[in-house]
Amino acid sequence: TAAVSDTDIDIQLMKRFISYCRTKCAPRLSDEAAEALRNHYVSIRSSVRRTQLESDQQSAIPITVRQLEAIVRLSEALAKMSLAVTANVQHVHEAIRLFRVSTLDAANSGLSQGDLSLSAD
Repeated sequence: TAAVSDTDIDIQLMKRFISYCRTKCAPRLSDEAAEALRNHYVSIRSSVRRTQLESDQQSAIPITVRQLEAIVRLSEALAKMSLAVTANVQHVHEAIRLFRVSTLDAANSGLSQGDLSLSAD
């Protein structure tokens, strides 16, 4: 077995922490966090609408209500990990960052269109 360092967390302690989070912690968005998320959603939609008007081309919807709900769930999960009662603006910003990195970058690179080649290039 590998030696346990001072920075490693005991597996039983981690299991108890996760169990506690699941049963006792149910954070919801604060008003400020909800406003930050709303502003982000509106700015993305407005940006695409403006681009469509300037180019006279129909583009894909950049963020759907379903994706917005996923960002809310991510924000709440981040708050839960820190045992916070509410998800704050920092949780929302981190959830948006994670969303952009995972979803929007994949869509922009063509991965969402079935191009899942894993070449060594």
